[in-house]
Amino acid sequence: MSVNRRLSNPAFKTNQQYELNEEWNNFMKKIGEVSGLVRDMASGDKGKADAATAIADEYLKGKVILDEDVKMKVKGDRTVINHKAFRSLDKKDTGEMDKDAWMAEVGKDADRRALDRKIRKEKADTLKTQAIKAFRRQEYDRALSCYNRAIEQVKDNAMMYCDRALTNIKLGKYDKVFNDCEWAIRLNENSFKARLYKAKAYKELEEFDKLKECRTELDEKFPQHEDLIKYFLDKKEGVEDEEGDL
Repeated sequence: MSVNRRLSNPAFKTNQQYELNEEWNNFMKKIGEVSGLVRDMASGDKGKADAATAIADEYLKGKVILDEDVKMKVKGDRTVINHKAFRSLDKKDTGEMDKDAWMAEVGKDADRRALDRKIRKEKADTLKTQAIKAFRRQEYDRALSCYNRAIEQVKDNAMMYCDRALTNIKLGKYDKVFNDCEWAIRLNENSFKARLYKAKAYKELEEFDKLKECRTELDEKFPQHEDLIKYFLDKKEGVEDEEGDL
């Protein structure tokens, strides 16, 4: 029988559709089984949890599980289950206590992350203070070192990127300014200083086409700062004014 005649045969279509339906049903059945294992492990019933954990371990070890002639093999451990929390099932008697143990592990992890963030922020604040003092003394190399270390601790502070960009301007490292300005704008899309420092770097590098683009953007977004923009861009580096820098 030719291929076209087989495809036009209603009996063949019915058989083909039946096979597809069987594959779909088997697939959905396996999904249901896995979902059931997860529910049992979190149910609080020690018997169910132990049994479900044992079966899940078989999946995760890559062993073949036979169920009504359907084979399934997991090639890699892709689980995101907190096994440490589930091991507490052997030490607890009630479902409520098991849930409490699991929540305690989650809480401890969150506390550790919060403490780490707090420590990093304190270090960054200390280094930023040192950088500001060094900058005011015109010790720009020391200020840059402090800003580098501060940003290693806290990477989502737009103002510190701006401060480091200005420090590089003072050091004449104009090519280092742009990356910090871009990061500052990503963190704060309305950053005036980031756009101003980027324009200054383009001017010092004599990239006048890009300077013109930056100046147009500054004038459109911050018309209230027209005099300040002109003053800063026209100011000669190395000449300090009484009010200090931006």
